[in-house]
Amino acid sequence: MAKHPVPFSWSAVLLAPLVIPVPAGVLFAGGSAHPVAAFGLGALVGYLLTLAMVGWLLFPTLWLVSWAAKIKTWLPPVIGGLLAALIFLAWDYISWGASGVDSGPPATTYPQWIAKSWFTPEPLFVISFGVVTSAAYHFLATRKPHQSSQRSSH
Repeated sequence: MAKHPVPFSWSAVLLAPLVIPVPAGVLFAGGSAHPVAAFGLGALVGYLLTLAMVGWLLFPTLWLVSWAAKIKTWLPPVIGGLLAALIFLAWDYISWGASGVDSGPPATTYPQWIAKSWFTPEPLFVISFGVVTSAAYHFLATRKPHQSSQRSSH
């Protein structure tokens, strides 16, 4: 049992991963000959990848952090951004390893590669996706149920 409770909600688990893949699916379908199929495929693949990252990275990290600190509103987006940065770093390292001629050994050192690749839009997108998805999860998991404006009298 964690020292501080980690907010959890099944609706948050299922809805938060839609925040990025659905708009991305719309963009993906924009120039396609079959836009409905392109949207469905793009959104589904993005949703499944995001759901996997929420389940395999965000939850365990929130649980570990909850041993040391109370999960406040600002913490999940920070954790999401850091985890997304690590995902991009791994992806970037693999890209560097296959950047040589015919996917061979790299022609540059990794620090030279980082200097080039980290100053492009891709890391900003990946990190912001992690921030937005984890913020959406925390918002959905901690929101109070809507109460009816009419009160029943007994």
